[in-house]
Amino acid sequence: MRRVFIISDLHLGGVYPIPRDGGKRGFRLCMHAEAIARFVDQLTGDIAEKGQSELVLNGDTVDFLAERDGDSDSWSAFTVDPQQAVDKFKAIASRDHEVFSSFGRYLDAGGRLTILLGNHDIELSLPPVRAALRAAIGVKSGHDFEFVLDGEAYVVGDALIEHGNRYDAWNQIDYDALRRVRSLMSRRQEIPEQYRFAPPAGSEMVAKVMNKIKKDYGFVDLLKPEDFRRRADPARARTKTYRERFGQIARLWYWTRSHGLEGPILPKMGGEIHADDAASDTPVGHDIGASGATLSPDDIIGALNEDTALRGVIKDALGDDAEAFLQGLSDVPASKDTAAVVGNGCSAAEGFRTAKGIFDLVFGSKAAENRLRALLVAMRGLQKPDSFDETREFAKEYLDAANGLVERGFRYVIFGHTHRAKRVDLGGGRWYFNSGTWADVLRFPVEILTLPDSEALVRLKSFVEE
Repeated sequence: MRRVFIISDLHLGGVYPIPRDGGKRGFRLCMHAEAIARFVDQLTGDIAEKGQSELVLNGDTVDFLAERDGDSDSWSAFTVDPQQAVDKFKAIASRDHEVFSSFGRYLDAGGRLTILLGNHDIELSLPPVRAALRAAIGVKSGHDFEFVLDGEAYVVGDALIEHGNRYDAWNQIDYDALRRVRSLMSRRQEIPEQYRFAPPAGSEMVAKVMNKIKKDYGFVDLLKPEDFRRRADPARARTKTYRERFGQIARLWYWTRSHGLEGPILPKMGGEIHADDAASDTPVGHDIGASGATLSPDDIIGALNEDTALRGVIKDALGDDAEAFLQGLSDVPASKDTAAVVGNGCSAAEGFRTAKGIFDLVFGSKAAENRLRALLVAMRGLQKPDSFDETREFAKEYLDAANGLVERGFRYVIFGHTHRAKRVDLGGGRWYFNSGTWADVLRFPVEILTLPDSEALVRLKSFVEE
C-alpha cells in the first residue's frame, strides 16, 4: 500500500503587491505559496520514516489566466504563442520558486509526483512549457514523475482522480484540438488557422470580463468562480456599460450550449459538439471536428451579436415573463435605478437577482447604502447558509458525475475545480471527495445571509468596515 496525497487548485500566478503587504492581494488568487512549500517539505521528510508516497497535483497548479500579455493591460484566454507561454510560466515559477523547488526535493527523496491538467493551466500541456516545468521542478533521470495531459482520469487502485472541469460546460477543454496544436508545435511548424484551439468559455470570461473588473475589485475571483458564472446569467442591463458586460457573458453562455453532457459522465466534446438553440431562431452552433478543424466561439455563435444574445438569454430564462421584462428594460432610463425594473411584475429567477446585485455593486450607484444592499443581494445568491458543508455537494453536475463513476467500479472519486472541499458519502462504502483549493475563498458570515434585511445590513456594514 502506498500513501497518496491529492491537492489541487494551487493557482500559482499573478503578480504580488509591491511592496508585499498582507493587506493587499496584487493580482493573485493564491497568497499561500509558503504554506504549500512547507506542506510538500513535510511529505518529503516523512518518506524516510513512513516510506514512499505520491503527491498528485490535481489541476490548476498554475494560473495562466492571471498573467498579463507581456507589458500590456490585457489577458489571453489561451496563450498560443509558445515563447510567450514559456515567458508567462517562467514568471510564475520565479515568483514562487520555493514551491517548485519543494517539488524537486520531494522527487529527490524518492517521492512520486503526478500532475494533472486543469482549465487555468492548459498551456502547461504545450511542449516548450512542459520542458520549462520540468526544469523549474528539477526533474532528473530516475525521478518518478508523470504528467497526465490529454483529459485522461488518473486511477490509483480503486480511486479515480480528475480535475472536474470535464463536467462544467463553461470549462470543458477540446483535447482533440489541443493535441493537434501540440503536435504541430513539437515540430516548430506553423499552426494553420483551421487547426487553432478555442479555449473554454470560462477562460474567455475570466480574460475578457472578470480580469477587467478585478483590476478595481480584487476580491471578485475569490467568490466561488462557477457560482458566479451560474448566477450571473446576463438578464439585467440598463446602462451601456451594464448591457455590454451582460452581452459579453450572453455570447459566452450560448457557446457553452454547444457543450454539456451526454448523461452524467460523457461530455459532448470533439466531433460530438453541437449547439441546440432553444432561445431564438438564430443558429448558434455547428458540428465541430468532423473536418479536422476547430471552431472559435465566433464561429460557433456566428453573427449572434451581444444584444441579440442578451435578449435570447432573457427569453430562455424567463419564458412568458420575458416580454414584460424586456418592455420594462426598455422603459427604464439609464439614470434610473435598476430597482425599478424589478417591480415590473416579472418573476425573475434567483440567478437574475444575484446578477443584478453583482453588477449594481460594480457599475451602479456609488452611494454607500445602495452598494450595501446590492452586496447583500449578490451575497445571498452566491453563498447559501450551508454552501460550505463538506458533507453535501450542491452542484448537481459533479454529484451526478461521481455517482456515475462509482457505478463503473471505483470506490473513491476525487475532483478539484470547484474550490470547495467535499467528503460526500455515496453509500455502499463509496465516496466523493473534492480536494478544494489553496487559493483564498471569500466566505461571508452565515448570519448575514439568514437575518431579516434590516439586521443583516447592520451586520454587513460592520463586516465590510472590518
